Amino acid sequence: MIYIYHGEDEFSLQEELAALKAGLDDDGMLVNNTSRLEGGKLQPAEILGPCSTIPFMGSHRLVIVEGLLERFEGSRGKEKKRESATPWKTLPAALQELPDTTILVFIDGKIGPGNSLLRLLSPLAEVREFRPIRQRAVPDWIGQRARDMGLTVSPAAVALLADLIGNDLRALAQELGKLGMYAQERPISDEDVRLLVSASREASVLTMVDAIVEGRSAVAIRLLEQLQNEGAAPTYLLNMITRQYRHLIVAKELLAARLSAEEIGRRLEIRSDFALRKVLEQAARYALPQLEAAYRRLLEADASIKRGIFSDELALDLLLEELSRIARSREATTTAFR
Repeated sequence: MIYIYHGEDEFSLQEELAALKAGLDDDGMLVNNTSRLEGGKLQPAEILGPCSTIPFMGSHRLVIVEGLLERFEGSRGKEKKRESATPWKTLPAALQELPDTTILVFIDGKIGPGNSLLRLLSPLAEVREFRPIRQRAVPDWIGQRARDMGLTVSPAAVALLADLIGNDLRALAQELGKLGMYAQERPISDEDVRLLVSASREASVLTMVDAIVEGRSAVAIRLLEQLQNEGAAPTYLLNMITRQYRHLIVAKELLAARLSAEEIGRRLEIRSDFALRKVLEQAARYALPQLEAAYRRLLEADASIKRGIFSDELALDLLLEELSRIARSREATTTAFR
């Protein structure tokens, strides 16, 4: 059997892979019959070798190939056109001759439907795309995850978790685990979330910044008030907001220059795949003049604080209102072009 798992929701992809492994490991020997191959420079024969091997004292052999299809994506795919037309075109026929005991899984990030190797392999494979869930679907995901873990979570706690963490499923799963250990047998309340999750001020600040950029003004206002009540310095909050918009402007320009996500991450010094993906998604939603207008407003707010024109708190409140207006104009622009 052949599977192709690809997409930006790496957490759900890895959970699906873990479930597949658990279903295959009926004799406890799968760990000794698993091969992982890096697809960066892989050739077809290097896949067929492990796949053709009979499992040792087990019922299945699992071969996992990571990052192969990404080589055939976009401009890289065009560069590989000659290569894909020769040895790779023979791969589907060879894979049909594999032993029934072999399970072959291709794992990749985001790939498009025009990917040449995907088109070659998809008739033989079960293909699953793992897309990031939308923010509005996060509460339902939290509720289902909590039930799967045997936890009871109040609606207020679910809503607060969704606001604070967003659609980072790995972080949500980790926080639910911590909350479950803390609450023991009783239901998890919003106070538990505030105590354990909101205790990480940096996470709350980043969530507030995301809410501002994404136009979720009600969430941004609530988080701003919470952070101010907890003693967060207004200058720190302003610097974090400014930093994000600076990242968005640079990312927008680099996207226009057709640089790869990996190169953009290096230039912005963003090491987290999730954080980089979020920056790229946010940058794509804005026109460059809108980002520049937001950045000018940030500089004006900073100047008004330093000159004593407005208090720190008032300057931040006015800034948030202005950035929300720009975010709303972004939505109107996006809708107009659809």
